[in-house]
Amino acid sequence: MINIYPWQNEQWQRLMEMQQQDRLPHAILFCGPDGIGLKKFAQTAAMQLLCLSKNPENNHACGRCQSCQLYSAGNHPDLSLIEPEETGKQLKIAQVRELIEYVALKSFSGKQKIAIIEPADAMNRATANALLKTLEEPPSQSMLFLLSHIPSKLPITIRSRCQRIDFKPAYNQTDIDWLKNNLVDSKLSAEALLRLSGGGPLKALSLLEDEQLEFRHTLLKDLKFMSKKNCDPVQIAANWHTLGLESVLSWLMKIILDLIRLKLLRDRANLINLDLKEDLQDLVNSLDLVALVRNYDFVLLKYQQSTGPMNYNPLSIIEEVVLHWNNPEIAK
Repeated sequence: MINIYPWQNEQWQRLMEMQQQDRLPHAILFCGPDGIGLKKFAQTAAMQLLCLSKNPENNHACGRCQSCQLYSAGNHPDLSLIEPEETGKQLKIAQVRELIEYVALKSFSGKQKIAIIEPADAMNRATANALLKTLEEPPSQSMLFLLSHIPSKLPITIRSRCQRIDFKPAYNQTDIDWLKNNLVDSKLSAEALLRLSGGGPLKALSLLEDEQLEFRHTLLKDLKFMSKKNCDPVQIAANWHTLGLESVLSWLMKIILDLIRLKLLRDRANLINLDLKEDLQDLVNSLDLVALVRNYDFVLLKYQQSTGPMNYNPLSIIEEVVLHWNNPEIAK
């Protein structure tokens, strides 16, 4: 039996109400922060919708019928999942064309044919346009689940043809308790990890697994060196490049945002990197507020470019960020 996560109950009830009232659309766009569990939710929903039991237990799939057994075996003929062939890469137009042909075929079970696109924002404009006709004129038994952490990257033509279900960041006590029960040997509290992950409990767990939290110490130390002008910015950029472009830019935005908060409010309670408050306070005293805001805007711009459809050189972007921070003419 596959169950949803505790922070997904509201969205599950909404989906079940649409099913009971025969109001399920042909395309649903599931949106939420990284680590909120969109893929598992979509797969659980697909299993429930394809279940052949007339009385699904507690609005979940029975787990016993032929459809559920096919799902559990990983070869259900009425369910297809397409993902990029490599993490961080775009979906290929051939993948979407195969999906379009798939949903046009007759359902094996006589119910829906469900296709999950994850992440949907990995489609470029040409790939999205190939899917558009299917969204406009969907086959009668077809249902598409599009998953996205950054729905703004999807063309408006795609978004407008999907019914949207949003998942909010998970910060309440139930979410904290779930994370506590799943933590092993963490130096940080569940509350702190949820802040660092942007409200994605699964992301919070992954931060511990791949040691991303250690990146912050490297970045903060180098920012201090750059502020004192006693370092080689090119060497720092080279070191950051080994950490990965997206991770560097994402952590930089969180660190700079905390520095701006300290500069404006002197309030440590709302910091994202609460465990680094002393180091942040030590650095912020030597920084200019206008410079911080400009650097945040610049890093945000570079993050948007790096996650967009164009291919940029990761090292070049990092070098731009380092030089921008270290250039008094830009920063003042």
